[in-house]
Amino acid sequence: MKLNQIFNCEYQTEICELTADSRKKVNNGLYFCLVGSLDGHEFASEAIKNGAVALVCEHKLDIDVPQIIVSDSRQAMTDAAAAFYFHPERKLKLIGITGTNGKTTTSFIVKSILECYKKNVAVIGTNGIFYKDRQLPSALTTPDPIELFEALRYLSDDGAEYVVMEVSAHAAALKKVSGVHFEAAAFTNLTQDHLDYFADMERYYAAKESFLLGDNRRVIINADDAYGLRLLSKITKSFSYGYDNPSDVFGINLEMSEHGLSYVLNLMDEIINVKFSLPGRFNMYNTMCAAAICYSLGVPASVIEEGIKRVKKVDGRFNIINTTSCSIIIDFAHTDDGLKNVLKAIREFSRGKIITVFGCGGNRDKSKRAKMGKAAAEESDYVVITSDNPRYEPPMDIILEAEKGVGDCPHSLIEERKEAIRFAVRHAGKNDIVLIAGKGAEKYQDIAGTKIPYSDEDFVMQLVAEEGI
Repeated sequence: MKLNQIFNCEYQTEICELTADSRKKVNNGLYFCLVGSLDGHEFASEAIKNGAVALVCEHKLDIDVPQIIVSDSRQAMTDAAAAFYFHPERKLKLIGITGTNGKTTTSFIVKSILECYKKNVAVIGTNGIFYKDRQLPSALTTPDPIELFEALRYLSDDGAEYVVMEVSAHAAALKKVSGVHFEAAAFTNLTQDHLDYFADMERYYAAKESFLLGDNRRVIINADDAYGLRLLSKITKSFSYGYDNPSDVFGINLEMSEHGLSYVLNLMDEIINVKFSLPGRFNMYNTMCAAAICYSLGVPASVIEEGIKRVKKVDGRFNIINTTSCSIIIDFAHTDDGLKNVLKAIREFSRGKIITVFGCGGNRDKSKRAKMGKAAAEESDYVVITSDNPRYEPPMDIILEAEKGVGDCPHSLIEERKEAIRFAVRHAGKNDIVLIAGKGAEKYQDIAGTKIPYSDEDFVMQLVAEEGI
């Protein structure tokens, strides 16, 4: 594609690739000088050496190649990626889900409902990109614009009609989907997370709000969340859902067990009986959110009921492995609120002790570590604090910070994650439950800049075979 087909300019330079990584070898590349913790302008010469033939900059550089000068290089990258891949977002019906917890599960429930409605549906989120029987890896919850629009082009060309996307706060703040039209956008909840980046809850909330105030045809909001109520007061084109507060879509008569949950759901005065295979009050909210999204899109109530019922598992979300000696649950819970919600759900049906294995990520919000420890201690009988993704921090430093919140709850500190899980399983009795929290479906551990292959589920299955349980 010619540069003047991407931007309104005079340059007819042939562009074959887009990149924001100056180290990447490209063929006739267009390099975006992004400004963040590093200034991409400082690496423009390196990008040229590696095959870039034009630049998008926020100020003129002393380099003899075509330069597009813009006020915001991140917004320019989103706009350029959309144009470069021939605007696939305009051919798809996009559904965006934002919030601290529940995005992944809600996305897959929406996918199931829409597939019951005979639609071709893809999901883009924390667990990767899913379409039909294929799974494509993705490094981020919401891919960067170049990867995102390439994926949307692939999905559009392959017949996808709907794409359900998790939209992270980072994605909103970095304008990854700014200007993109969504048929529906939804807000699940807001609790502490990512304050290493956003500094405080108000800035974190503002990022979510900026997405929900964007180009969305309809917005679905959790009325039982304090931040959700703030959003409802600002967004007129919204539908609310809830259990405790008056809402457009609301549930009553919730019943929960180890086999899942059931409740009666009022969808704008149409009544359905929800049966969902995953337990926990938080999963009631996930199903309500998904139902509200799909109902707002015109999906019949009977199809919504069936679509929710068909979901049997979401990878890394309350995955139960029953053994002869105990039950093991793997869940992505990586915030104090998420951990507390999962443990409360387990307590609903537990007949023995709850042993929780968890860790905290390195080079991330340190203030939530002790809160994670407190949440684990309040709802568990025994806690094992271990390593998660330590990144560039010493794992034991992270573990000791999390321990500050544990108080008098019996606990152990075991740095090696496999050994921590092994310890917890060996010390669990027949009616006990071991919760392994924090990583969910992740297939790696991030240690000192290297992503080492690792899966909680794979290791548990290996351990079950080794122990003969």
